Amino acid sequence: MLHLLLILLPAQLTRPAPAVPPGLDTIDLSDRTVVLSVDDGYHSVYENVYPLLKRYRMTMTLALIVGCIGEGKPSYSPSDRFLNEQEVREMMDSSGIEIASHTLTHPWLSQLETEHAWHEIADSKVQLESLFGTEVITFVYPYGDMNGRIRNLVRRAGYKLARKVGPGTPNLWVEPYRIPEVELRIETRLPEIIGHVRRNRTTVILLHRIVPTPRVFTEWSVDDFGALLEWMHRRQVRVITLAGLYREWWREKLNRALVEAVGRSDPTRLFEDVDVDATRTPHSR
Repeated sequence: MLHLLLILLPAQLTRPAPAVPPGLDTIDLSDRTVVLSVDDGYHSVYENVYPLLKRYRMTMTLALIVGCIGEGKPSYSPSDRFLNEQEVREMMDSSGIEIASHTLTHPWLSQLETEHAWHEIADSKVQLESLFGTEVITFVYPYGDMNGRIRNLVRRAGYKLARKVGPGTPNLWVEPYRIPEVELRIETRLPEIIGHVRRNRTTVILLHRIVPTPRVFTEWSVDDFGALLEWMHRRQVRVITLAGLYREWWREKLNRALVEAVGRSDPTRLFEDVDVDATRTPHSR
């Protein structure tokens, strides 16, 4: 019976944790933050990424193409498919993943008329929020394609931040609608991405498909991905969502505003609405 159960379990849950390359597992990195940003919503996310997230108690931001949820076949791999609603809900409930918009149909937004682009940007937000019952505050540009007009539409639609395609240092103070990333592609080597996380306080990692045998440029090895998560787990690297990054930035913004306000005025004014009775217990007037 035990043998039968082991056969039925997903491979990621039964295979041993992948080994981390020597020399890359010796530094405490608890002050490092990583966002796993997954584009498109291929079913391989459920098969190969989700079990590893559960193993290491990590999460991700999943950018969904609304028109592909539960249907559609990628042209380069007709045997593959996209996530369905039930699978997405399971990952939300189990791993606390964030749902982001990747438009309705994954077009080149800058090539669309404004009305059509608005439909792709705004309606995808409305439909995702209705489908999954959660606020969608993150937008991911298809192909990383955008310009000032598109960024303005994203902001007007109610998104708080947006992720582009391309390297750089994430800075929500300066560019909340152009968050950069480092992408896992077929040629990306594990030491390379580990080195990036070690050197940078915040890293947004873009991935599309995690598969046993990568064949096209947007695929990465499930063994290397498992080794990356194992390394981050051992080094206590913090893994959050893009929405989590935004919330932390907003709290920092409020804290700075409070410090600035206190610096310009009498600190005792902060307690004008607080009285202290004979027992020295503070309470609101």
